[in-house]
Amino acid sequence: MIDDFNIMIQTEELSSLISKVLSTLNVDKMLTDVVTGIRAYLGAERGTLFLYDKENNELYSKVLEGEELVEIRVPVNKKSLAGYTALTGKVLCIKDVYDDSELKAIDEEIHFDRKWDEKTGYRTKSILAIPVNLKSELVGVFQALNKPGGFNNDDIKKMQQLSFLLGIAINNALLHQKVNDLKILNDYIIENIDEGICILDKDKKIVLANRFLELMMGSVFSCEDIRGKNFFDIFPYLQNTELSNKIEETLETGITTLATLELMIIKIIPYLNEKGSIKNLVTIWYSSL
Repeated sequence: MIDDFNIMIQTEELSSLISKVLSTLNVDKMLTDVVTGIRAYLGAERGTLFLYDKENNELYSKVLEGEELVEIRVPVNKKSLAGYTALTGKVLCIKDVYDDSELKAIDEEIHFDRKWDEKTGYRTKSILAIPVNLKSELVGVFQALNKPGGFNNDDIKKMQQLSFLLGIAINNALLHQKVNDLKILNDYIIENIDEGICILDKDKKIVLANRFLELMMGSVFSCEDIRGKNFFDIFPYLQNTELSNKIEETLETGITTLATLELMIIKIIPYLNEKGSIKNLVTIWYSSL
């Protein structure tokens, strides 16, 4: 009965951990909160998830120093244990990293970088380092330190199961960060263009407008107020004008057009999806004065 209860607790703990790993889309939380969960699951004192920077051939992570997250970087070579694992793709399970004979039995060139211990006063002893791959491509290395009694084959099996999920989760988090960074960049560019920008969907609903359009239209509505609204419901006086005719023409032909109003020139640019169909219309508003 006690064994069954322990198995049930472990299963619930693993299920909760898997849920946390797969639901985390923030890279910083992946490197902190998720790592804390894995460290506790293994019974280790410390843990670090390194991500692979392919361009610079380095591993990088973030660790808390006080209340601040600080980035650390490790070259992919045999001069560190995480670097060795990234370079060779081998799992390391070491009882005492200060035992040179144990290290040399693995590889004559392998090296434990003691500068982190010297800097922090922490004494690393046992270590488990495992590569994290996605479709046979390296995306990172997970490293756990100092489990009482050392790490064993059961810990290796646990991490091999989790490393597959970590690979998926890391990829998702990095893609999410990339999309978010692009959105921030796009918003910054749009807000700092000296022309009015208004993006419409195929139903002529406003997807996005910048503050210059707001100013050019007399600041009757804010950019946030008009988002999701039909353009011609917001600006009914532009219905049945050259602008409305050119919008219809662009929707029909997929060709960029120009509309000239009394004080404005509007360029209407079709934005196509991957199938070549119109997804949005980007309208750029210039003063004709």
